[in-house]
Amino acid sequence: MKLNQRYQQKLRTRSTLIQAALKLMGEEKSLGELSLREVAGEAGIVPAAFYRHFKNMEELGLALVDDLGGKLRTILREARKKGAYKTALQESIALFFEYVKSNRLLFRAISRERTGGSKRIRQSIRNEMSFIASELASDMRLPKFVPFSDIEFISEMIVTNAFHMAGEYLDSDPKDNLNEKRIKTKTVKQLRLIFTGAIKGRKARRSRTLS
Repeated sequence: MKLNQRYQQKLRTRSTLIQAALKLMGEEKSLGELSLREVAGEAGIVPAAFYRHFKNMEELGLALVDDLGGKLRTILREARKKGAYKTALQESIALFFEYVKSNRLLFRAISRERTGGSKRIRQSIRNEMSFIASELASDMRLPKFVPFSDIEFISEMIVTNAFHMAGEYLDSDPKDNLNEKRIKTKTVKQLRLIFTGAIKGRKARRSRTLS
């Protein structure tokens, strides 16, 4: 029992350190601008205790990316289970932006670190986006004449587009409901155009092959 309590406490402290880093990064700072001492102080622990959870600040950044990816894959997976894909697309996008809104500082951090100073963190973000795209490709229902390689490419485009639009969403006024709705509608339209273009392009290639 005591071992389990210590483990739970370790998880809570680890989460507190991640949240402390996000708070200090705020809307503008990158992870590279923070010091270990700053983060430990914000989390309410001594700097030496930081090393019980992370080797360095880069390791904390990798944990932050992993946390985002795991949660995001879960909510999008649940949305895609709920029925026809057209409905699931709208629902997935709505859930995605709701998650962005609820985790504003996390997505701000991810947006900055995608082009930040740590190669390992940049690669970790690309990996998480790739994992999300792979799951999406596996669930996607397109005409049988569309090869899976095309579906994988479509999925990658969808995920890249969604993360890009998350930046526009975060830059908008949180109180501007009309603009928020506009961004969601714009995102769904863009994704549908990706689907339409891919299917029409494959149909055209198929027709030329059969003629």
